[in-house]
Amino acid sequence: MTESDPEVYLDISVDNKPIGRIVCRLFRKDAPRATENFYKLCIGEVKSPLNDKGCLSYKGNSFHRVVKNFMIQAGDIVFGTQKDSSLSSVGKGGCSIYANKEEVNTSNDSSCYGNFEDENLGEFLEPFTLGMANLGSPNTNNSQFFITTYAAPHLKGKHSIFGQVIHGKSVVRTVEYCSVDADGVPESDIRISDCGVWEKSMGVPLYNASNDQIGGDIFEEFPDDDTHFGEEDFGKALEAANIIKESGTLLFKKKDYSNALFKYRKSLNYINEYMPEPDVDKERNDQFICLKMKVFLNLSLVLFNLEKYDDSITYATYLLEMDNVPDKDQAKAYYRRGNSYFRKKRLDEALQNYEFCKEKNPNDTIIEQRIEYVVNLIEEKKEKTRKNISKFFS
Repeated sequence: MTESDPEVYLDISVDNKPIGRIVCRLFRKDAPRATENFYKLCIGEVKSPLNDKGCLSYKGNSFHRVVKNFMIQAGDIVFGTQKDSSLSSVGKGGCSIYANKEEVNTSNDSSCYGNFEDENLGEFLEPFTLGMANLGSPNTNNSQFFITTYAAPHLKGKHSIFGQVIHGKSVVRTVEYCSVDADGVPESDIRISDCGVWEKSMGVPLYNASNDQIGGDIFEEFPDDDTHFGEEDFGKALEAANIIKESGTLLFKKKDYSNALFKYRKSLNYINEYMPEPDVDKERNDQFICLKMKVFLNLSLVLFNLEKYDDSITYATYLLEMDNVPDKDQAKAYYRRGNSYFRKKRLDEALQNYEFCKEKNPNDTIIEQRIEYVVNLIEEKKEKTRKNISKFFS
């Protein structure tokens, strides 16, 4: 990296729903022509030789090829800006800023214009590396590009490396995990909804996760992408999972329930990823399990507040199905599950869970009041039914 390395952003949407922003740092010194091309296509200031109106731009362009554990690819600005995702020619075109109108007008058998030479043909040793997608032969770069999602040593010497994703790795992962057909064509419409020069003051919007660092959560959304500790450093992994959970709790206290939910799910991902087997580290295994119980309870509560009652019931049930759950935590799970059933107007199941809660926490006066209230509602409902039936036969 040098001081002159520009930074650009790509805002991504899936089926017209924004998912977040990818920020890329471009390697101007190592790949000057590729960098200039990508930069100018992001800001959209070069007049298009393809028609008399508009400028060449990645805005509105689709990701037309996605291969899990390898890469995501976009940049066909000839065909890929059309909204018909079934268009068979998407991925067969491209146009760099180096193209001119004469080339476009005289080209007969190609839809790729302004091809330019390879640069920085190094090794793709890390995920989230930007590379130029060529036509399968040297010096045929245009506008198509790809972002690796894993190391790809087999690409050595075949593609120009010109940048790196520095923010929005979870957005790349979201695109990577979208469903595709047998040819790697996404089944969803994945597009660059906006792009341009990025500055820190612009931030990194994220809509399917939370990148709020409240409480010290500096960890990547996906555990595999985080580099703060090794995969067998169970102590630091446990600390990270707890920090993420507490970050969610701080957001919950601010009544930011949606982002609190993202944090709790992220914490659960870290727990599931790093929890050691008991025969490897029994003490850490117990600590991870204890934290997992707390996260299940938090997920049940925040989902209840988001009025996602079925999901709230699910996470309360996950806790109750675990071994050696303390009575106090079981009581909380029964209470939250009962509240969700109550909101769904399933009074009998609500009452049953409240009664289980009382068994685990017999001195709780609030649950006694809750039980009495639901019993009265059930009796009122039965009485109303009896009256309706008696009217029918009178």
